[in-house]
Amino acid sequence: MMGRFWLFIWLLQIPTGLLGAAGARLPVDRPLPMAAHRPMLSLGRLAGTNELRLALSLPLRDPAGLTNFLTALYRPGSPQFHQYVTPEEFADRFGPRMADYAAVEQFARTNGFSVVGTHRNRLVLDVVARAADAERVFNVKLSWYQHPTEARKFFGPDTVPTVDAQMRLLRVSGLDDFDSRHSNLMIASGGTSARRTPNGGSSPLGTYMGNDFRQAYLPGTTLTGTGQNVALVEFDTFHPQDITNYMDAIGLTNNQPKVIVEPVDGGPSSSGSGLAEVTLDIQMVLAMSPGVSNIIVYEAPNPSPWVDMMSEIANANSAAQVSCSWSGGAAEAATEQIFLQMAAQGQSVFNASGDAGAFTHLVPFPCASANVTQVGGTDLDTDTNGNYVAEMVWNFDDGVASGGGIGLEVALPAWQMGVDMTTNGGSEFWRNVPDVALTADNIYIIVNGQGILGSGTSCAAPLWAGLAALINQQAAHLGEARVGFLNPAIYSLCRGTNYDDIFHDIVDGNNTNGISETNFVAEPGFDLCTGWGTPASTNLINALTTIDPLGLFPVTNLVAGGLVGGPFSRTNWVVTVTNAGSNPLTWSLGGALPAWLWISATNSSLAAHTATNLTLRLVNTEGLATGNFYHALTFTNLELSRVQTIPVRLAIGLTVAGNIVQNGGFETGDFSDWRLEGDTITTNAVCNIVAVDADFPGLVHSGTFGALLGEEGTKASLTQVLATTPGHSYLVSFWLDDLMADGGQQFSAVWSGTNLVTLAGPTSFTWSNFLFGVVAADTNAMLEFDSENVSSYFGLDDVTVTPLPPIAVASCSFLTNGFQLAWSSLPGLSYTVQFAPDLTAGDWQDLGTVSATNDLTTFVDTNSPTDGGAGFYRLVLPP
Repeated sequence: MMGRFWLFIWLLQIPTGLLGAAGARLPVDRPLPMAAHRPMLSLGRLAGTNELRLALSLPLRDPAGLTNFLTALYRPGSPQFHQYVTPEEFADRFGPRMADYAAVEQFARTNGFSVVGTHRNRLVLDVVARAADAERVFNVKLSWYQHPTEARKFFGPDTVPTVDAQMRLLRVSGLDDFDSRHSNLMIASGGTSARRTPNGGSSPLGTYMGNDFRQAYLPGTTLTGTGQNVALVEFDTFHPQDITNYMDAIGLTNNQPKVIVEPVDGGPSSSGSGLAEVTLDIQMVLAMSPGVSNIIVYEAPNPSPWVDMMSEIANANSAAQVSCSWSGGAAEAATEQIFLQMAAQGQSVFNASGDAGAFTHLVPFPCASANVTQVGGTDLDTDTNGNYVAEMVWNFDDGVASGGGIGLEVALPAWQMGVDMTTNGGSEFWRNVPDVALTADNIYIIVNGQGILGSGTSCAAPLWAGLAALINQQAAHLGEARVGFLNPAIYSLCRGTNYDDIFHDIVDGNNTNGISETNFVAEPGFDLCTGWGTPASTNLINALTTIDPLGLFPVTNLVAGGLVGGPFSRTNWVVTVTNAGSNPLTWSLGGALPAWLWISATNSSLAAHTATNLTLRLVNTEGLATGNFYHALTFTNLELSRVQTIPVRLAIGLTVAGNIVQNGGFETGDFSDWRLEGDTITTNAVCNIVAVDADFPGLVHSGTFGALLGEEGTKASLTQVLATTPGHSYLVSFWLDDLMADGGQQFSAVWSGTNLVTLAGPTSFTWSNFLFGVVAADTNAMLEFDSENVSSYFGLDDVTVTPLPPIAVASCSFLTNGFQLAWSSLPGLSYTVQFAPDLTAGDWQDLGTVSATNDLTTFVDTNSPTDGGAGFYRLVLPP
């Protein structure tokens, strides 16, 4: 045997189907909601000649940079504080590149679409497409279906629309009309609510109108909104005479504000069921800010893409305050980008939190958005002079109440961190709604020439927009910039000792309903019925226009990560506390620090225009297990009693060296960096969320969070585009469990269009590790998980994709019982050893498969040739 010559060929062999995987496609819209599939029986194809108006949304160029900019923009003491940008500056710094926008425009024209609208932010392109062209481009079939909850037909695609991965598209809106926009307005037949009494209401019905709101909440104010514009989001139109009649009724006869209509997507063809909503919104702005210069009514057909409406308002940038009393559809990343643009430009957006009480289902967009101020509703009681007496949560006790609860698809925003949620039922991980409130009952409006009563958070949102006009009028008088996105300032103020001077704390009532009989209840401080409450005099306006001189640096969050026991990417930081004011101030750090964090000082006094540096250090980390550890550093300016927060995050054992998957352990607490195509439902048939193991046992393999995937009657998809090197090999790894078997369950993992594994009706199983070797065919690849789970859920966690190192021969030797190979390996992978006596024949024989348990694997061929001829070995990594 020693005289024979052996040639060893060491090849990492990948299934040929993966080698040829090219032309990957990405989803650009969500599947139709689960309710649409019960049953999903086509009533016929949509005619190919039908024209569809589509909104093509592009992703931001620098989302991380925008996040840092917004943090600095709303951090007092920062040089960038309230230094807002214009739409053009926003586009140049954060929007898509001109070349990317031009490429999408060329893509549209090449495929037969007509470009009918461009947007200054380069985030949206409006096109008109024939249905047949849309089907071809987005790989769908469009058909008519019976709507499951409304007496109408709707059209929609048979599957998730996709587009070539090379095309920079975030979303395509308009391929279905399943979701309508619904107003959050209730119309009463007459009389008043028995819960609270408007003793000082000045309307013909004895209810609230005009100056009544100002008298109750802002007595004595001389601010009227002069010089300010208010924009209204509307999906219907109004009768101008109703507005004139209301102005006359409230005594607004001179210097009347202009009401300007701006059509979006052509505007409504005629008035519909939303007429009262549009009318109410205008009249509420007039009531709270009678001297406002212009009320700009943006009117779109119903339905019309959210991105079109919001992009028009953002790009015009003519109104510092925006009100929306409509909701409908699932969360939209494309529209959230527009809300971020508005915040960057200093626009305050107020949204009605809804009229169904405690959230018990998928929260309609945008009622859980963290990028707007959510407004709940109250019942107001006044004396005979119209002065404030008391308030309670608005609740009609029949499933109609102030919307509020936990938005499980939206991560807890930084400005909401540190708020005590121990007794109010709120979450320390997810967005809590609403932020503030105003009266939502016994409100007099004039519609179709008649005086009627309106109720709902639809009333409260435009009242807050009118209040913002007063705030910005005072800011302008003081030479200050717009107040912009109000939430950071509101949460800073309300966590101080002056809270009761600026807000009415609503502690009476609840927003429970028939499905949620215990959540939620009004209580002292922040709650999920009315947020922080309602304005308590002009003290609120004065506080919001007084700049806090306390500054904190850095403006970005403090993050460290590493393995259990270390080392960590960061072990210390320097936090600079500054005083930008002309008077001395004293600051203090609130609350106890966790055992793993140390800071060099917890309070000090600062002279005018001075600063001090604090050292922040990781300590006692040896005993910390794998997981995410959070703490909100809360600094209080004791002179103004204002609280600012710097979040600190320590991630232990959650990263894998070389891993190209972002947020593969879902430790952000949400689907950040992933694209979810499916419904997010939080009650009954829970599906498609990120949560903790305490809420859903078996959901977390390691760390704090895991993903729950599964949806009845339709396939949910979770995808991420990965930056790869063409021709390089990668190891795909993920952990999966399924604790309750059901014949209808389906799960598959897909790499750039090629299936890795499919589980159809599997038996129940605990956490199992799935490993696959793949090859990248292009500069990016798409990792996709598809699932359907009728009665339970699949738990998905610890997803990694790591470059595979080349296999290196450690040794080869002749033994008495055969020929031994040893090679470097990755634990968990299976290697098949093959032999061929002649390379030209291509006849490889499987000798055996070995599962690697460490980084060195051996195999002995006990039947190696003994005739002195040549032989060839190779290693194959099976699928």
